[in-house]
Amino acid sequence: MNKNFLIITLLAISLISSCAQKPEETLAIGVLLTVPESVYQQSIQLNRAILENHPDNITLDSQHIPHITLLHGYVLKSDLSEIKQVLDEFYKTVEPDSLWADELQYSKDKTESFASIGIKRSPPLMALHENVIALLEPYILPEGSQKAYVQNVDGTPIDEFTLAYVPKFVSAHSYDNYNPHISLGVAETALLDSLTQHHFRSIKFKAKALGIYQLGAFGTAQKRIWESE
Repeated sequence: MNKNFLIITLLAISLISSCAQKPEETLAIGVLLTVPESVYQQSIQLNRAILENHPDNITLDSQHIPHITLLHGYVLKSDLSEIKQVLDEFYKTVEPDSLWADELQYSKDKTESFASIGIKRSPPLMALHENVIALLEPYILPEGSQKAYVQNVDGTPIDEFTLAYVPKFVSAHSYDNYNPHISLGVAETALLDSLTQHHFRSIKFKAKALGIYQLGAFGTAQKRIWESE
């Protein structure tokens, strides 16, 4: 009887332990194109000009790199090795087509607007965007949480805009609604008019690499997970 009781007790403990295992870790990621030095430096300079007058903004630097998003979404950390392999094999087949940063995007009819460097929606870029979604669709989760992001150093929570934007990227911000760009921040349109006239330069370029980054607040690319050779 004592032996049977011991076996039942051990089985119960084992069952409770397995049920109490921590859930798999989820990450908020961006699959993105990194940019060459000429585009990188122009993005930094425009962002700095915005920050001088609007310091409560995104700050582009080595920890928040300028980039062109192809896909945002939530994935399991345990799936990252497969995702890296899938994207690495795919990127080897992609021709190094030229990209074009052709305008400074902002709402000119408002006194203040979010600004970005607009990237032309060329057929090769649209094909790349759509193929990346198709390849990663089996891994994308319908939802995530604050813990999926790189946390803010000041302890503040991830902003509500990002939490709402990331899970709806494919359904609301892709395909016909896809807007390839490099984010710069919010500024008064008078300043943006001046930057357009005196500082912005249209540039044709080739992407430096395809990468996977863990996202931070405002969808910034903060922690590099993988990058193509």
